[in-house]
Amino acid sequence: MCLYEMLRAAFSRSEKAPPAPAYDPESDSGRLAYIANHLAEIEQAGALFTKRYGTDFNDFLYRSGLATFIRHEVVSFRYPDPDGRFQNFLDTSHWPEINYLNFPGPFYTGNSDTCGTGEREAPDNVLLTDHAEEYIFRQPQNFTEFLCVLSAAAVEVLGSYSCDGNDRWTYQLCRAWWQGKAALIHRLSTPTFRKHNGSRVRLYLDYLNGPAETDLRKYCYFLENSRYPTAADPLPPL
Repeated sequence: MCLYEMLRAAFSRSEKAPPAPAYDPESDSGRLAYIANHLAEIEQAGALFTKRYGTDFNDFLYRSGLATFIRHEVVSFRYPDPDGRFQNFLDTSHWPEINYLNFPGPFYTGNSDTCGTGEREAPDNVLLTDHAEEYIFRQPQNFTEFLCVLSAAAVEVLGSYSCDGNDRWTYQLCRAWWQGKAALIHRLSTPTFRKHNGSRVRLYLDYLNGPAETDLRKYCYFLENSRYPTAADPLPPL
């Protein structure tokens, strides 16, 4: 069960989540209460997204020109701002300084701040490095996670999130990245990663040892064929 599902279950007996207290990074209860309220709002926004864009999330996310679509259409729909002053948080490509911990896909980070806001905005998609910088450990797999990643990008002080990964990753680069899996797992298992992530580091470790390979092969199929694969499509090897 993902963190989102656990929190929904925890507050299922209430008509709505309780008011969020001021966020205290040292308070686990305060953090969980904030996330629960945040995800309740995200769930409502997700209903608006499916009404506007349809229920096929893979068709929504894996399309040509995704970065332009997100920057000029999706962000303005999610965060209406007549002046556009607060809609540019995904406008910069950070590919030259991409953190290699990012799992291949449309979203990634460069050199982020160390405030730790991303993991509470997108608890199923964002973790911290051994230097407390944010990165995408799992690409969004539904509208809820997509909106959570948008939120993480919107509040990150240095604007280090980018959404042009589809224009940067290639099948060959993805295969090369996957060859570093063992080294990545070793690094994630070090005490410094646990210091900044606690038990949440298991999310990435379990993902890498589980469905990550299939997800990456599906992404490689998209990169090679410009469409997300169906169940009948043979996936390229890694």
